[in-house]
Amino acid sequence: MLPPRCHVCHLEPGQSPSDGARGKFVLVYFADAVNPPPGWVGHPAGAVWFCPEHAPLGAEREHLASDTALRDIDAVLGRLPRRLPEAYR
Repeated sequence: MLPPRCHVCHLEPGQSPSDGARGKFVLVYFADAVNPPPGWVGHPAGAVWFCPEHAPLGAEREHLASDTALRDIDAVLGRLPRRLPEAYR
């Protein structure tokens, strides 16, 4: 599994503010997420990490495929769409 790193702001656990408010990351499973077989090692396809501040952006789009959801999030944030990193596919 990939370590937590917010897809939106790229925050990592070690970078959390001193109050720890953003220290608990959320792994959002989108509609195309694949449940790996027992004993499988790696990051689940279609699952993306978000910091607590940005987790609602992902959770509101869990019904969408990951590429579609992340393009929509980019559009909402006013930035150019990015492809889903290979590790998430």
